[in-house]
Amino acid sequence: MNNLKKSTQWTLLILLNAVILFFFRFNFPNLTDIIFVVYAAIAFTVAENHLDLMISLSIVLAHAVYTETTFSPLIVPLGILLSVRRSSLINKVQTALIYFPIFSISVLITYRLQNEYLRMSILTALVLISQIFLDKKLSIITERMLYSITLIIVSSVLEIAGNLQTTVPAIAIYPALFLIYLRFLQIHSTMDQQKIEHQKLSNFRSKLATIINLTMSVNQKSTIEQSLFELASAISHITGYRYVLINILNRETGFIMRIAHYGLNQKEFDRLKSNPPTVEYISKFMQQRFKVSNSYFIPEGALDLPAEYVAVLIDSNEFEKPDAWRPQDMLIIPIYNPHGEIVGYISVDAPEHGRRPSVEDIQVMELIANQAYRLLERSEVYQNIVVRRSYDPHTLLLSHSAFLGLLETEAKNGENFAVAILDIDDLTKINIQHGHETGDRIIEKIADVLRMRVRKSDFVARYGGEEFAILLRNVSKSKSLEIIDRILDEIRHIEDAIKVTVSAGIGIFPEHGNNYLEVINHALKALEVAKKSGKDRFMVL
Repeated sequence: MNNLKKSTQWTLLILLNAVILFFFRFNFPNLTDIIFVVYAAIAFTVAENHLDLMISLSIVLAHAVYTETTFSPLIVPLGILLSVRRSSLINKVQTALIYFPIFSISVLITYRLQNEYLRMSILTALVLISQIFLDKKLSIITERMLYSITLIIVSSVLEIAGNLQTTVPAIAIYPALFLIYLRFLQIHSTMDQQKIEHQKLSNFRSKLATIINLTMSVNQKSTIEQSLFELASAISHITGYRYVLINILNRETGFIMRIAHYGLNQKEFDRLKSNPPTVEYISKFMQQRFKVSNSYFIPEGALDLPAEYVAVLIDSNEFEKPDAWRPQDMLIIPIYNPHGEIVGYISVDAPEHGRRPSVEDIQVMELIANQAYRLLERSEVYQNIVVRRSYDPHTLLLSHSAFLGLLETEAKNGENFAVAILDIDDLTKINIQHGHETGDRIIEKIADVLRMRVRKSDFVARYGGEEFAILLRNVSKSKSLEIIDRILDEIRHIEDAIKVTVSAGIGIFPEHGNNYLEVINHALKALEVAKKSGKDRFMVL
């Protein structure tokens, strides 16, 4: 729909210009005309982003004073096309196609007027009205009117004093007026930018106050679900994004959990919940080229995204604008824990203002993401998922979640590694027959062996109640088997009244999986085989 609208606009512009070129009889350019085209190209190059119809008018009026040819309407589009500006060729062509009909029609309307001064006045009025219609900046209409009147007066004086037209002051007066007007536009643009920055600061403070109030209100909600949905709603109302989705990374299962939303219909939310992507899915967005502040903006077309994981919620916009939000744009606001690890993220879509996010917008959402983490870490439902305790308090080995974080990083780095999952044989029977104190003592002794017998580059974790995990970095398959065999033998020789043995399963990266979860699952399957094969042994499948 948008492409059709854009094509129609271009077609109408081209047809209008073609009709004018066909019916309007232009003089063949003489030397004066060529000089004015060069002058226009230089003026438009200097004007750069401040090019408007009033600057063009000063060139057309000057041309009318110095020559009687009908070449005037062509000077402006030719000057635009020949100017050396940072804007694209398409942008220059579009501007030329807009300006040419305005000056052609204005000149045509005033062409048959006998009074030179009346002709220049009406021409100026028509161009001024067109300028107001094009950019609707009523704030500087008075200044533009004064500039127009000045141009008419100067042109009239030079018309009367015809013999003075070729003097240096007379030739220099139009460029001087142009430079004065350009300087005014630059000052006005700077003032507008300062107002915008001031407004942004005011908006930021207002949103910050809203976030503080939000923090106080959501803490009073009866359930974590209500609080999260209230938070999603607040994100939408504070930032202006119509759709909000809150997600957490469940590294235990290896999948992303969709836990709250705003703006989606229930059917779409259920579809996203029932088709969760893997935790690795989010890592493709976390590229430096997409980073804005501490978040990530992924423009449409930058990545291929599986349809089952995303929802395309808008189908049209003013996409011809460089900063327009597009249907498959994606903004990811990570939810960080105090250690700087990503435990979840907020994704948003369809901004009401239709533009891609500013840094200020993103920073506001990052403040809200901090609030989301505080809610999650206090909840019984999600606390174990998002709060990564670095060490197991009983053995002082790495915790389960911290170990998974290390594996995830190791897999991303692409280095070879092995994972061994060790399970204490018959620990439940030992607890029943000899008491939990005996079981705890055995766990501590095994932890001591593991801590002392692995290499300095390796890591050991308390993986579960009676399970341990070892990350062997930069090892071959044969070397990893040798290390685990030695550790199992060391455990057999633990001095205790109870005979202590463990079974182990080993997974090798990348032989047994392309990501850390596949390698762990492979090791767990190998552990199960070791248990069923008689225990007190290790297996690798």
